[in-house]
Amino acid sequence: MLSHLSSSLIPRVPVDINGNAATLYTPSKASVYWARYGMEAEPDTVRWIGALEPGSVFWDIGASVGLYSLCAGFRGLRVLAFEANPFTYECLLRNVKENQKQDVIKPYCLALAETSGLGELYVSSTEAGTVGNAFGDPRASVIRDRAGDMAIAMMSTSIDDLVARFSAPFPNHIKIDVDSIEDRIVAGGRQTLSDPRVRSVLIEIVGDTPVQVERAGTIIGMMGEFGFAIDPTIGSPSGNRLFVRPN
Repeated sequence: MLSHLSSSLIPRVPVDINGNAATLYTPSKASVYWARYGMEAEPDTVRWIGALEPGSVFWDIGASVGLYSLCAGFRGLRVLAFEANPFTYECLLRNVKENQKQDVIKPYCLALAETSGLGELYVSSTEAGTVGNAFGDPRASVIRDRAGDMAIAMMSTSIDDLVARFSAPFPNHIKIDVDSIEDRIVAGGRQTLSDPRVRSVLIEIVGDTPVQVERAGTIIGMMGEFGFAIDPTIGSPSGNRLFVRPN
């Protein structure tokens, strides 16, 4: 009875997603943040998704609790949502189900990296919706000096392997926001990202420290090699940069 009561007391917070009534399952303080402030925190992300063509394939790498995946789902996109943190992944699953988007949003508890294999995801707590986690290298977090001391056994795959080995629906648009190894994820998608069917990629690029500035330069350089240019109209305070393929 206590377990049932505890579950029933977890709030579902109403959220307006571009005119669509949604709810977010909020079992933690961090998850409440996304329900209350997520639409305002990254307005450029919301605006970009809201302009994408319905029916296209959207990959959400670093989906967290699923707010931006839901933005894409309500827009009419086919979504693959990748979230490595298993505590956050449960929240993502519930949000997809409770908003009846199982047909268009497919969540995967999987880390994206440069190569496929076994490794460890470093997190700071068991709380859903946390940020600053890192796969492979706990020092790669852009949020804190160390992602966390809790190491979770995790399988990784690259963007290219998802397409070539596992026949994942080919992405037309990709969001990459994992607070750590964005550069390695991009490096693992060289073949896919060079394909003109990928039309836009939104990547969180934080460039405060020398290491982060170097990572940002690496990402911008690789995306240029793949045929993308930076859209100067997108640049939210969170550090997102939109790469588009020039006409």
